[in-house]
Amino acid sequence: MDKEAYFQSVYEAQFTVGKKTGACLSAQYLALEAFLQRSSDWHYQWWPIVGITPKAWFILQTRAAVNTRCRMIPTRGLIRAHLYDRVERGRALFERDTPLTDAWHFYEARDASVLALTEERDTVATLPWLALDPECFGQKTSGMPTITRKRLVALQAMLNQKAA
Repeated sequence: MDKEAYFQSVYEAQFTVGKKTGACLSAQYLALEAFLQRSSDWHYQWWPIVGITPKAWFILQTRAAVNTRCRMIPTRGLIRAHLYDRVERGRALFERDTPLTDAWHFYEARDASVLALTEERDTVATLPWLALDPECFGQKTSGMPTITRKRLVALQAMLNQKAA
């Protein structure tokens, strides 16, 4: 089964169960995400990092310059901020009379995140950000990825290439 069909079947099953049991929106939505994120049969890349805010990029570069001996760049105060509100996305998926017929496309188009400062979390959708290839971090966890010096150099090269 392809990714779209798989997602659609999981979504429709969760939608139906939610309607039958009267489950609240957050329970339905969290169950859908939990199933996708923990499925060993289907490796879905959730919350792909598609960019970084200028302030977050400046912090990473500053920390790398200050801690020249450390192999890992500290990520304290940085987060993966969602460009689209997950609650709103959940409402659009489950607060309806019938399931969305193209749920995968709707979900995937609203699943991006940006590396940002913690204080930028609530406004990240309105902030400018520097685009990154979502593949540059791979899918390790839903948390903040590890930033090694090698990864920082790769990010810098990617951002310089996009700027040229």
